[in-house]
Amino acid sequence: MKLMRTRKRRGFLIGAIIGSALGLALLTPPARADTPYVTWTPGPGDKLYMTQDAYTPADEIGLPVAGPEDLFMTPDGVIYLADTGNGRVVRLDATLAVAAEYGKGVLTKPTGVFVDDEGTVYVADAGLNRIVVFAADGALRHQFDRPSEPLFGKNRTFLPRKVAVDRRKNLYVISEGSVQGVIQLNPDGRFIGNFAANTAQMSLRMILQRMFLSEEQLAQLVRNEAASPSNLAIDRQSMLYTITASTFADQSIRKFTVAGRNIFPTIYGSTSFRDIHVDTEGLLVVVDGEGRVFEYDQNGTLLFMFNAHDNGDQRRGTLINPTGIARYGDTIYVLDKEKNALILYQATAFAETVHRAMRLYLAGFYREAQPYFEQVLNYNGSFIMAYQGLADAYFKAGDYPAALAAYRYAENRNGYSEAFWELRNAVLQQYLGPFIVAVTLAALGQSVFRRFERRHGWLTPLRDGMRRLRRYRLIDDAIFLLRFVRHPVDSFYYIKASQRGSLRFALLIYLWVIAVHISSLYLIGFPFNPYAYPGQIRVENEIALLVALFGLWNAANYLVSTISDGEGRVRDVVIGSAYSLVPYALFMPVVIAASNVLTLNEAFLVSFSQQVILAWTGLMLFIMVREIHNYTISETTSNVLKTLFTMAMLALTAYILSLLFGQLFDFVSAVWQEIGLRGL
Repeated sequence: MKLMRTRKRRGFLIGAIIGSALGLALLTPPARADTPYVTWTPGPGDKLYMTQDAYTPADEIGLPVAGPEDLFMTPDGVIYLADTGNGRVVRLDATLAVAAEYGKGVLTKPTGVFVDDEGTVYVADAGLNRIVVFAADGALRHQFDRPSEPLFGKNRTFLPRKVAVDRRKNLYVISEGSVQGVIQLNPDGRFIGNFAANTAQMSLRMILQRMFLSEEQLAQLVRNEAASPSNLAIDRQSMLYTITASTFADQSIRKFTVAGRNIFPTIYGSTSFRDIHVDTEGLLVVVDGEGRVFEYDQNGTLLFMFNAHDNGDQRRGTLINPTGIARYGDTIYVLDKEKNALILYQATAFAETVHRAMRLYLAGFYREAQPYFEQVLNYNGSFIMAYQGLADAYFKAGDYPAALAAYRYAENRNGYSEAFWELRNAVLQQYLGPFIVAVTLAALGQSVFRRFERRHGWLTPLRDGMRRLRRYRLIDDAIFLLRFVRHPVDSFYYIKASQRGSLRFALLIYLWVIAVHISSLYLIGFPFNPYAYPGQIRVENEIALLVALFGLWNAANYLVSTISDGEGRVRDVVIGSAYSLVPYALFMPVVIAASNVLTLNEAFLVSFSQQVILAWTGLMLFIMVREIHNYTISETTSNVLKTLFTMAMLALTAYILSLLFGQLFDFVSAVWQEIGLRGL
């Protein structure tokens, strides 16, 4: 019965993958005609693929506000807006009409609003550069100006733009231009410290400037400082989220523990994020200045993204200048400053299924989430998080073969390694004893065979046949490989003296190395393979790169050796370099085979073996240069370094020439087109 269930699950996964392939081939089903945007979701290879609509435009509500800058939604769905142009904060009722206002006559330019569980309203006022606090009934409670504590800094400005409050009533304030991060204030407005600071970004140009410019010259340049967070949110566990515009897109959202440690990995983000909201179950929605809406789970994994930017057609559901976002239930609310309106997006059945699956999965109910993930794959076979959810469900149920397949489709190397370890452990427990007995018997049998073979000479005809075959040059060259591995110094002498080796066999070695390298990309164990699936491999690029490296090395080494009193001929360099690659050609297949029975727990064996093979190959090249050209150790070192430098210069020259010829071709093509037009 268990076998039937396993086969059924495998069949389901295979069917889902086939559906995924067909979906990708057809670019997945197109968006509905009434949706003015396309929805994207992560798929194989960490790329985005079109998918069914996750959200459709539900409504657009015009509001009696002017240039609103912020939107806050309470856990029970009550909306507060920072009505910046009218100098107030408004609360909307269930019909999205204004039910109450705060700060009229007190506020001048509110840009940030937060409401705690007691209904207390915290406002960041950019006109007054202060934090203003109102009671639930609208009465003014506190006003916090620039902190006076020495720890805050004597010359530091206080320009509050956004505000959030944790359960202890501590305030987190985004101050414009604050490179120290978020400002922390206690409930009385006293400065506690800085929190969630970004790190400065260093470009290659900045690194070179610091290396070569003097202190006076550096002082004249613009200072390289960390970007200031532009908005923030806080969840029910007082975990702080910040977004930062004008920074690397994959670092634009950060999630901090109470100790100030960022626990978000790199994400698929944007450089123009405007606002972020975290719902009670940990799902994040973010909007950027280009009108794109992003949805993530609590671990920073992108679920959906759709671009609702208004291109001038003013269709319902498009955005011009979004400044706030919130989520309640299955509805997303986006505040548009230009339209003075709230745009509502309703989740589709597809998105609702994803949300149910993710909520259960993130809560640790893998088995309960499994049916929903299966439904998700029926909607979209390339939804990679569904395979992750199924894999964890199978693993928890002890169905390791199905988990192994699902982890492979999810491109999760850690999970794949864990499932494979369980399968390997079961195989070892069942067959390790018989295997050891078989190996022991084989060793005893070999010993007995050797003893009788010496007495009766059973293998003498085979040895005579091998001697006769050595009359053929290629076979003799192949046998010479065994001597080369054991005695490389003497072997290079025979190559230089033209006694062993040939250009034909050297070419075969180069082809052998290329074949081993290409095979490693396809056959190395999945946990150690940089490619998730074969379609990502560009075989032609790999072959061209290796051919270019071989050609550059041989040409550069011969040219450098010619002007450095080297004794080697072109033939000697080409053949010697080929034989130097033999350690890679001989032993890399062993590593490839071993990687398919190892897990990430033994990853050091694979990496160490690869490093040893590469070091061995490098040593062979070093010995080759020394013996072929009759150099000393110091001369050999100098020759190798000059060879590498020459290779770099030749590659750079080829690149520049390719650019010049490309421009020349474009110029000639443009002239030819112009002649054709004028001729007409």
